[in-house]
This record gives sequence, structure tokens and C-alpha cells, in this order.
Amino acid sequence: MGKRYRRLRGDTAYYPFAARTHLRAQQRRQARWLRIAGVAALALAAALLVRQTVFRGGQPQAPQAAGPAASVAAATRESARVNVHPVAATADALALTQQADAAARATPETAAAPAPQQTARVLEAYRALYEQNPDLIGWLRVEGTGIDLPVVQTPGDNEYYLRRGFDKFYAAGGTLFLDERCDISPAEPTANWLVYGHNMADGTMFGQLTRYRDEAFYREHPTFTFDTLYETATWQVVAALDTTLGADELPYYTFFDAGTKLEWQQRVEAIRALALYDTGVEVQYGQQLLTLSTCGDHRPGTETRFALLAVRVDP
Repeated sequence: MGKRYRRLRGDTAYYPFAARTHLRAQQRRQARWLRIAGVAALALAAALLVRQTVFRGGQPQAPQAAGPAASVAAATRESARVNVHPVAATADALALTQQADAAARATPETAAAPAPQQTARVLEAYRALYEQNPDLIGWLRVEGTGIDLPVVQTPGDNEYYLRRGFDKFYAAGGTLFLDERCDISPAEPTANWLVYGHNMADGTMFGQLTRYRDEAFYREHPTFTFDTLYETATWQVVAALDTTLGADELPYYTFFDAGTKLEWQQRVEAIRALALYDTGVEVQYGQQLLTLSTCGDHRPGTETRFALLAVRVDP
């Protein structure tokens, strides 16, 4: 094209006919690809919406209650004592969601089948799910919040389920997961089990856990159940708290174990000092603790955290 036509638009009568025809053909191709990309994006969004709503974000249906401890009304204030063994702390896992988003879109890995002797130790209610996905380590039920979901654990890849459903395909809400530094074995459990979940705007996962900010809600739902693969258990809420990443000297998300009774007490008191209200529940050294952790609000990448500290109360 000569210099005399450079400033002319493609729809002017003085634009060369061949150049004008080529330009319009190029514009039609670009419009076609944009339409195709738009349709593909809408189809993907629709598929994710159906997966999230109809198929529960890849989460299985709740199994039949595993035993008497599954009934919240049966809780008592007694608790079993456990041995406490120190392990290293780790950073808050929910802060790493951006990397997990990209990784979760890849084809899920095929899980190795659990050994028969390992499956035999699992409670009958969870045996079928465990055979389906051996990353399963327990089941959490919290009345009044819609939480009736599996909990998984992946040592060596702590954030694997940040954006994956229980079926290991991409899911915006991910799956509830136990921090890799926690040990649920009945023989030598860590002092505090830390379970993470996304605070979803649609109320799924830990989206309604923040209802415990309201003391009246706590009074109506003071206990919940969390069963491991090996034991059913009822838990009493000790404290509900709001905080910000990096704001606390002894943050709850680095508390997994304690080397001494004094260290354990310091950890528990640091958490209770942030409590939104007084539950009146006292905990003793050696009692098994459980912390449920989520983002403080629905905004992605938020630095705020909401947590629920609970203690096991069934004998």
C-alpha cells in the first residue's frame, strides 16, 4: 500500500478496493474468533456452575452416621487425654490460592489404591469413600451451617485441594483439608488439628462458618462432629475469632503441637485472647483441639481470617 493511503480508513471510497476487501475479511475472521471464544467462555462458566450447584463442586453425598458420636445432642464435657509431640509450624495454607488455581486446572492424578489392611482399619461408614479417594481423613458436620463434607489431607502437597473437588477435578470451592503438619493417628495425634476451607460467597464450604461470629448462633449450636477415619467424635466450641495474617505474635495457624505444658497454655491463651465472646468453656492440657479456619470475608486474596477453636468432649 502506498504512503498516500496510510491515513485513509478502510471504509473510505478512496481506499484501494483490494486492500479494503482484505481488511474486511480480516475483520470478519476476528469477529468470528471472538464469538467462538465468547461461546467457549460461556460454556465453561455454565459447566462450572452446574458442577458447583448440581454436583456439589465434586463433593460426595454424606455417608450414614458413623456412630453415636455423630449426634451433637449426645456430647458431654468429658474428654480423652492424648500424648503431645512437637512438630514444626507452617504458614497459613489459604494464602496460596493463586498458585493452586493454575495447578488445579490440569488433569487430576490417579490415586493409588489403598492397601487392604489400611482399609480394614477405616470405620465402615467411610470405607467406600476412602477406597474412592485415599486422601480422605475424616468427615465434618456443623449443624446450621450446611457443612456436611469430607476432609482430606495431602502431606507433601498441602495446597493440592485448594481448587479441587473430592473427585480431584477443578472446583472453585476446593475441598476441606487438614494441614499436612497434623497427625490424626489415635496413637500419637498432634495437639491441634487445623482444617482449612474457603469462605464461599454462595455459602458452600466454610461460607457459613462465620455465623459463629454471632454469640446467639453459638448458644444454639455449641457443638459439632468431626469424625476421623478411625474414630467418631463430638467437639465443643471454645472460641470464635477474627484476625489478620501477620498481626499476632502467636497466630493460631502456626499452632499444631507444643513441646511443654507452658507452651501449650500460651498457645491456647493467645487464641482465646482474640475471642469475640466468652463461651465459658475451659480446656485442659492434653485435651484434643481442633481449629476450623477460613477467610474473614468473600473477597479473593483477603488477608483477614476467621477461626473456630474447639475441644473434643466425648469420652
